[in-house]
Amino acid sequence: MKKWLLLTISCISLLGLAGCGKSVEEQINIGVASAQTVFEESPREPNKKIGQIELYLPSGYSIKETDDENNYILSKGKDKYILFVNVNEKEDSQLHYDLLKNNSTKKIVKEQPVELDGAFGFTMVLEHDEGQFELIASSGGVKVSTISNNKHMDNKLVEMMLIARSVEVLY
Repeated sequence: MKKWLLLTISCISLLGLAGCGKSVEEQINIGVASAQTVFEESPREPNKKIGQIELYLPSGYSIKETDDENNYILSKGKDKYILFVNVNEKEDSQLHYDLLKNNSTKKIVKEQPVELDGAFGFTMVLEHDEGQFELIASSGGVKVSTISNNKHMDNKLVEMMLIARSVEVLY
């Protein structure tokens, strides 16, 4: 029994170390591709209601309202995210995408637009500062963004798209 426990702990440790070794480019490519897969799946059922929205928050996330009824602050550990909900935009809105694409001050590292059954979304990684990136996941009029160093960007992009896809505006 002790041998199995030791073997299990060793395997988990090795997987954890292997995950830490991903290059920035690998994290971005995996994160963007995985976020597209999340977009193409059915949205998660909301597990949180705040202000005028319901949404799904993955484990470890908290949310609070701001003075602007369209913006919410998400937190997970030390990471902070901005959730922007434009209630006037439909599921097929490309507004956020077009604004970013036409902004010549932004350097796009990787982008992935996706359309499915009348819904439009995208994942985008922008160069921010040295060693930092702006991560964006969007679905229709909903956008989740954060500034990230080069750690766990792949996981963050997936969780951000899970959140963006799940938002339902309450009327």
